Amino acid sequence: MVTKRLFFQTLSPSQEKILLALARYKYLTAGQLLRLGIMSDRANLNKQIAELRLRKDPLVGSIAFGVHPAIGKLENVHFLKTHGAEIVKDYLREDVVRFPKNEGQFYQKDYFHRMNTINVQIALHEGISKNEGCEMLLFLTYFDKVSTGKKKGYRAESSIQISENDYLIADALCTIQTSKRKELYAIEMYNGDDTNRVHKSLFYHLKALSVGQPSRMFGLDYGSRILCIFELEVYKQMAMKRLLEDERFTEAKFHFLFKSLDEIKQNAFEDWCLFDGTQVKLF
Repeated sequence: MVTKRLFFQTLSPSQEKILLALARYKYLTAGQLLRLGIMSDRANLNKQIAELRLRKDPLVGSIAFGVHPAIGKLENVHFLKTHGAEIVKDYLREDVVRFPKNEGQFYQKDYFHRMNTINVQIALHEGISKNEGCEMLLFLTYFDKVSTGKKKGYRAESSIQISENDYLIADALCTIQTSKRKELYAIEMYNGDDTNRVHKSLFYHLKALSVGQPSRMFGLDYGSRILCIFELEVYKQMAMKRLLEDERFTEAKFHFLFKSLDEIKQNAFEDWCLFDGTQVKLF
């Protein structure tokens, strides 16, 4: 990540990179920061994060989740504090830098799903950046909130309205500018083995497509697609089989793209599968 040495005389280049990465992805663990190439040594990275947390006006906050009975100690999750967001905003010359306003909304039961959704964002961003003329314009998640205009009313920014009284919340919405046009994707990150839940979720996306959503939300006169990403390959295959056997999805086959989490980390651009096994590119 390229940085300019003009905003913190008291911060190291690595600390600057940490702040900019948190501004892009909102929540990151040390493992994810290492994968992003912020630093190569975990102990030194944790030292840099601690310095950002322990300043008089902390730039970074962290959430500890304790021990998982099957996995062991979960990694702490780091995020920008208000002061850190303001400094990054000035540096980037942007009106808004997104950061969590309510730390208490990150629940342990959502830990793996939320971090895997961010892993997908990282993989897509890295993959797209390697394609000349392509740029990720927007990435909105279910844990990003926007006011509904009603008293104390908020909704997920990845909500997709299907009808006046019916909507779905995608795990993320992503727009990518390619050399030809802007592409729009709804993203679903599936952990676990509940294929019935997956099938029901994707049927809601089918309903949204049938009424021209979410394309209408973004002012596009052509269709969007759904990226279906699975923690494990076996459940990806099971979900593809369910859709292949459901004739309601037949005409929408090209709108549903499948990968496992490991596959998207390896190659975010190529080798996506339609539910009949046909391989396609992202765009």
